[in-house]
Amino acid sequence: MNRFTDIVRRITVLGTGLGSIFLAGIMVLIVASIVTRFFGRVIPGSYELIELMIVVTVAFSLAYSGIKQGHVLVKIIVDLFPERVQDIIAGFTNFISLIFWGVVAWAAYKITIEKGILEVTDDFLIPYRPFRFIFAFGLLLLALAFLIEMVKALKRGLKR
Repeated sequence: MNRFTDIVRRITVLGTGLGSIFLAGIMVLIVASIVTRFFGRVIPGSYELIELMIVVTVAFSLAYSGIKQGHVLVKIIVDLFPERVQDIIAGFTNFISLIFWGVVAWAAYKITIEKGILEVTDDFLIPYRPFRFIFAFGLLLLALAFLIEMVKALKRGLKR
């Protein structure tokens, strides 16, 4: 399991680096668009480029949040239980999250396969399909992060 965790973590960190580069590109493009509008010009295709870059940024940001456990946890009532029960509850909630995000990733993949063949952007004719695959892959990484956390929580619960 440690090797699997390490592989998922490395892929997520690499994707997050790519997402960070795209985020910097988004910021530069937005600032350039604002400046050029001040002079009465418009950067053609800036909206569609920003939309595509946001997909990469968001997909890997979700996965990174899952790996780093950056999601919101509400443990007001759960903290009242013994630690073993807390671990079992954490395993169960991670299982529910795994199922949910796994289904969302699968649905995103299915939509990409069914719809993504001919769809392209208006200005630059960039195909949407690779970006939809990246989004589905990011969601899959998020689901795998919940799988890893579920196994960790259940192992902790069984050891106590």
